Amino acid sequence: MKTPSGSRVFQYSIRIFILAFATYLAVMHQLKGVLAAPNAHVYCPFGGLETLYKFLASGGYITKIMPATLILFVISLVSVIILNRAFCGWICPLGTLQMLSDRLARALGIKKVTVPPKIERFAQYLKYAGLIIILYFTWRVGDLVYAPYDPWAAYAHIAAGFEELYGEFLIGSIFLLVALLGSLWLPNNFCRYFCPMGAFLGIFSKLSPTRITRNEKTCINCKKCDGVCPAQLDISTTPEVKSPECFSCGDCAAVCPVKNTLNVQIQRKMSLTWFAYGIATLVIFFGSVEVAKLAGIWKTSYASATEALTGDSGAKNPELIRGSMTLKVVAEEFGVPAEAFIKHFNLPEATTPEMMLKEIAAANNLGTETFVEGVREFIMEEQGKHGETHTEKPVEPAALPIPEQATAPQAIASPQESAKTPVTVDIRGHTTMGELLSFGITKERFKEITGVEMPEDGAMTLKDFAAANGLDREAIKDQLIKAVQQ
Repeated sequence: MKTPSGSRVFQYSIRIFILAFATYLAVMHQLKGVLAAPNAHVYCPFGGLETLYKFLASGGYITKIMPATLILFVISLVSVIILNRAFCGWICPLGTLQMLSDRLARALGIKKVTVPPKIERFAQYLKYAGLIIILYFTWRVGDLVYAPYDPWAAYAHIAAGFEELYGEFLIGSIFLLVALLGSLWLPNNFCRYFCPMGAFLGIFSKLSPTRITRNEKTCINCKKCDGVCPAQLDISTTPEVKSPECFSCGDCAAVCPVKNTLNVQIQRKMSLTWFAYGIATLVIFFGSVEVAKLAGIWKTSYASATEALTGDSGAKNPELIRGSMTLKVVAEEFGVPAEAFIKHFNLPEATTPEMMLKEIAAANNLGTETFVEGVREFIMEEQGKHGETHTEKPVEPAALPIPEQATAPQAIASPQESAKTPVTVDIRGHTTMGELLSFGITKERFKEITGVEMPEDGAMTLKDFAAANGLDREAIKDQLIKAVQQ
């Protein structure tokens, strides 16, 4: 079956439209913030797999993941079982970016690189190893540990500027450049060797009854199909493409010169035209989304800042503050005047409450996450004062990210006070091992809670300790607080 040009144009149009829409959302999120448009992780089905463990264990979601993400993951899983890897060939925007690079290479006459078969097979397994590693640490830590390395996340932050790309998505940006520039010579290289979602879909594609099949009687063995396959598969020598590496992109069928030689078939009985295959893909994806909307379970963003900042416990959590939130929103939601932030961080007069936190960070030559972490800590300190007026001397701009303020002495109540009221502690991600000891957490008790020996480095933070040992920081923090209060 030589793919009709109309069907091919239809496929390209769908892919480019989805890419354009995803790009629009990404730009709006960077320019207007989390309350204006969802972040890039929301519309990536892999985020549903990343949050699956937490959802099954507690019914919650990893930060930045929404119910819609999990629904998209389920839809992708259903589609790969029914239609094979249609998501890769018709939906995925990162795949479309690489496809456009490949088409540019064809137009410029750039010759593709053929990887030796043994090296190709070995390289393909890298993404399966990556999938296991990513899920292990994500499920253990309870955070999007893959985000800094994700080329799609890097692409979605291009509108945020070079500083954010370099500071937070350096490795992801490198992967993105390699994927796009590399596809001029090595098509879909990220999909072939590194994509964790592709690895997951590849595993379940083995269950699909839908395959590209070859009519051996009409095949003239021209090998054009082999030459255009972005996965470098040997299509001309097999009756049906069973490889989990097939992207279901249709390139092979598009170049076949003999009608009804390469077909999309279900169990080698029912044939689909390429147009019908595409329609079936869109019905499963977007039809399921509409069903989810009608059922009231489709949710891509927060209805308000209050909802965005409310944690699983039902209380507002400073850890949920994001760089795309404005200073005004943060100030109003946590009851700390915007002027207090400006004074505490010694911000210039040009700083306005309407500025997003990442804009303030950029204006002061600071990393977004570093500044946001400083804002979180400042709010926790203010909350710990139970309404007392903040009188700390403003710090210099160079010290802005982490205001140096000793909190340990305030965290421990005297014996007389502890007999009357519970001990109040302020344990957070930047709490050090030394501070934990000063709170009364012994090394033995620390090991009982975490299952790991307390590091000898008293300056190591709880955040770094949890990340290094693949532990859930929030769970450890809650247990440590309870241990001090006992």
